[in-house]
Amino acid sequence: MKGIIGWLLNDRRYVKLALSGAFFVCCYLFFSQQNIAVDINNADKWAHIIVFFGLSFLLFFSTKLARYWQVLILLAYGAGVEVVQHFISYRSGGFDDVLADATGIFLFYGLSLAPLLFNRRRSSDK
Repeated sequence: MKGIIGWLLNDRRYVKLALSGAFFVCCYLFFSQQNIAVDINNADKWAHIIVFFGLSFLLFFSTKLARYWQVLILLAYGAGVEVVQHFISYRSGGFDDVLADATGIFLFYGLSLAPLLFNRRRSSDK
């Protein structure tokens, strides 16, 4: 990658800092009382998908853990958030939110495998 994005992604410290900040912001948003009126159908589910896609991106570029460990960590985080929300009076935890989290996670990791599969297919065609 070229430019500032490539420079930032090549130095894992910046990505780890961004990941730490993202987890902090997510925890605040997941556990605080929200009064946001949104006119988009299933906005909450779309938000879960986008947030966990972003967390997957940051975790992927901040660590050298195997993909399956990254997926398990993110799934555990998403499920843990929903369990805690279940016990907070002004929040509600639900399995549908965990499914939305998993959708964002698997969407990112599925896309992250595309270059590997494309390169493998191109090398086998030679």
